[in-house]
Amino acid sequence: MADQSKALEFRALLLVDKERSAYGLRYSDFERYRKHCANRVHRLRSSLKMTHGKGREFKKLPPVDPEKLSSSHLQLLLFETERAWAFAQELLKLFAESEDSTDRRRAMGRARRAQAWSSRLLEQCKTLLDSGKLKAVYYAEVATYDLLVRGRLQRIREEYDTGVASLAVARNMLDELASNASTSHDQAIATVFIDEVAPEIRHCAHSLGHKRAYDIDAIVKEVAPRHRTTLIPQYDLLIESIRTKSGSTAENKAAQRILQNLEWEGAVVPLRNPELVDAYLKVEQASAKLAENSTDQKETKSRKKVTAFDSILQALSDAEVIARKLSEARKLSGGTQSASEAAGGSAGVRDIHFVHSFTTYQLLARRTQRDLLLVEALVSTPTTKDKQSSDPGAKAASTGADPRINPAVVKIYDSILQSLNQMKALTVVDESADVAAATEARISYIRGARCLFMARTYASLKRYAEAVSLTQTGLLRIREARYQLSLLSSSAQTPETQYFPMPESEIATLETTVSQEETAIKREWFAYNGGSASSSAEISLTFKKPLFYDIAFNEVEDPLEKIQKRAGREVTASKKVLATSSVAVAAQQAITKAKIDEDPVAPEPAPEPAKSGVLGGLLGGWWGRR
Repeated sequence: MADQSKALEFRALLLVDKERSAYGLRYSDFERYRKHCANRVHRLRSSLKMTHGKGREFKKLPPVDPEKLSSSHLQLLLFETERAWAFAQELLKLFAESEDSTDRRRAMGRARRAQAWSSRLLEQCKTLLDSGKLKAVYYAEVATYDLLVRGRLQRIREEYDTGVASLAVARNMLDELASNASTSHDQAIATVFIDEVAPEIRHCAHSLGHKRAYDIDAIVKEVAPRHRTTLIPQYDLLIESIRTKSGSTAENKAAQRILQNLEWEGAVVPLRNPELVDAYLKVEQASAKLAENSTDQKETKSRKKVTAFDSILQALSDAEVIARKLSEARKLSGGTQSASEAAGGSAGVRDIHFVHSFTTYQLLARRTQRDLLLVEALVSTPTTKDKQSSDPGAKAASTGADPRINPAVVKIYDSILQSLNQMKALTVVDESADVAAATEARISYIRGARCLFMARTYASLKRYAEAVSLTQTGLLRIREARYQLSLLSSSAQTPETQYFPMPESEIATLETTVSQEETAIKREWFAYNGGSASSSAEISLTFKKPLFYDIAFNEVEDPLEKIQKRAGREVTASKKVLATSSVAVAAQQAITKAKIDEDPVAPEPAPEPAKSGVLGGLLGGWWGRR
């Protein structure tokens, strides 16, 4: 082939996947995508000055000189194909609902027009390939796209023999593009079209009576070698060029864009969407930076480690948003897809929901890991006394002495519990017994640690009864965590739980700390008020009765005086007797003063009876006056 140093860059599959995902086909909205393609065609024709004018008379445009062909001319043909194909799918959808043969006939016409546009696109790309202006891998993408359009038209026509041949050769070419892709993004693009063509191959094979129509790979291996040289001229040269490009050393930058395999319980997590692949590439880069910061000897402070989690949490949040949108789109379009697509889409449905759950798990795990580091940073923060003291044992003894630290740690533990509870509700955790038991164990462990800091908070407020109750609850939670760990099939840490290592020694250390804290709180409680459940502040706030209600009790002789006399001790004058005499004297003086100050009051005269006439006297009883 000619020199391709000045070749055009035209990624047909990349452009089609990008436009379809952004403008409606994610939700099977063919009308929106058709209108978008029409707008793109209009803008491209205007920029290339290839419009037909505003008159009624149609003037056919002259053919474009091959020397003047650009990527815009190729995009124009591509969007013409996409517009006709989207219109055909829209009409087929109407035909499935109304069973009107007119819609099917119109759909067939639009599908034929799409195939005609794709053939013109392939011819122009072949001209550019021969002149050295187009790379072989770009021509392979255009040839694959043309075979997909042709195979779908043949399937609609019920020409299953030729249809399965075109689709099988297209699938074979897609496999070559995926296996020899220089980046994970290109590999994901080829995978998207592989997933789209698989149910159509299965439908054609089933209609032909193939015994193993479900085995797509076997059908492709059987059919593709017989037809690939016929359907794609220079097929061997294209494959050789693609493999040479992937094996060259000039793609060093692209080698850095290869995503490592993600695993869950030993199985590879399928990432079959280009957007998700790009998001996880950012996650991988952020994870590498986090690992470098954690292994660096200079980064010894926990506060610096906490800030290193910002980039990876942001990348995982973006990946979770993309995965959630894809999962919701799959749920919404599940009832509107065709029967052939639904027959082969069950695996893809499971994959995207699984990836969404897996991404959410990774986000919550990293968030929990960040919160644990934040707790470590707070607990290890030296207080003012620790900074002034030169004794290293004083700092260890005063851990948690600052009353402001304990409520802050409790708040962080609440956030950790929220993340773990959300993690427990995920399908990837629910389907795995070991991961579910490990998550429950970590929830119980965090609850036990939370009870410890809650007890310290109550103890600082002199509420020792609540503090002792919390320590006892914490010991119970620790026993629950140890029981959940006993349910695991293996005691070793799995990759799914590496974000929160919880060995037996750490559980024993927490249990010892809680027990010692409970003993210390009980000692403080006994020294404070002798272990009484009600504090002195509560006793002082109790209601006191007036003095009048205590007079009878003050008149009774205190039997303790007799006991003191019998014991041979000196008996002081009773305060109660003095209080009683003073009260009696004060009462007598008040009565005397009231008699002196009292003035005689003249009695009020009795009211005179009202005078009434004879008639009033007779009728007064009737009218209710008397």
